[in-house]
Amino acid sequence: MDDVLWIIGIVVGLIVVVAILAVALRGMRPKLPEPQVFVPTAATPRSAPASSASTPASGLTPDVVAEIDRLVGAGQKIHAIKLYRDRTRVGLKEAKDRIDHWSVSTTAPHLAAVSNATAVHSSITPSAPTLSSVRASLPASVASDIDKLVADGAKIVAIKQLREHTGLGLKESKDLIEAWVPGRR
Repeated sequence: MDDVLWIIGIVVGLIVVVAILAVALRGMRPKLPEPQVFVPTAATPRSAPASSASTPASGLTPDVVAEIDRLVGAGQKIHAIKLYRDRTRVGLKEAKDRIDHWSVSTTAPHLAAVSNATAVHSSITPSAPTLSSVRASLPASVASDIDKLVADGAKIVAIKQLREHTGLGLKESKDLIEAWVPGRR
């Protein structure tokens, strides 16, 4: 009977040792990294008076938003961050994060609209421009350059030049260049 108790004690001891080793090895197993989620930190005022209970966007007037839009659109993020910090009194990290994720306001003029603002014609014009009206609106030097390009068979360059000087869309410019007869006024 003593032998049976010894065997049972050894088996129980082995089970305890195996359980301890299993727990220790499971704790050493590498774990997958947790996904990173951007959570903006609470805004802390930077050198603001104690009585001031301003929100982070309190200094963002439409004019300031338009100026930040312009700076971000022009690739001048440092100036945009500085302006954002000056107006909202937030820290550098928060301002940088905000400007890095800034999307240009839909109320600000779009860059394409600004580039075509001085154009004679626009692709938004309800009536399609005629060849004679477009040709008459071009400076003589530009019309002669386009004449030469069309005569030389460089229609793509002629389309680009016509678009540059008129603000027309690609399809309208292509159609006009296809109908273009060099030297005709």
